[in-house]
Amino acid sequence: MLLRTVLLIAVFWGMQVIALLLFKWGSTADHRWLWGFFGGHSFGVSSIWFLMLLYKTMNPNVAMGICMGGAFLFAQLAMALVFRSALSAVQYFGVLAIAVGILLLSWGKLTAT
Repeated sequence: MLLRTVLLIAVFWGMQVIALLLFKWGSTADHRWLWGFFGGHSFGVSSIWFLMLLYKTMNPNVAMGICMGGAFLFAQLAMALVFRSALSAVQYFGVLAIAVGILLLSWGKLTAT
């Protein structure tokens, strides 16, 4: 069950990152806007199915915190890498703080209530 949960979280994170990268890509030129909009939404909306599956296997507020926090964290890093937008030292500290917060949230009982 733990492997399934980790896999669901990883797939959710991946789909959210792809969605946000597509939104950004679509905003870089007018002729890409529609493709970025629909591509981003198809990944973003579909990823919610994995979040709903996670709600069955773990505490919902913990699932939401891990999934949304991790998606935000990985999206920030992916945007910085793919679109070459540098982060300052303070911003990297913010990324680290989010990661620590996700770890703290995940401690304790993770099973569904």
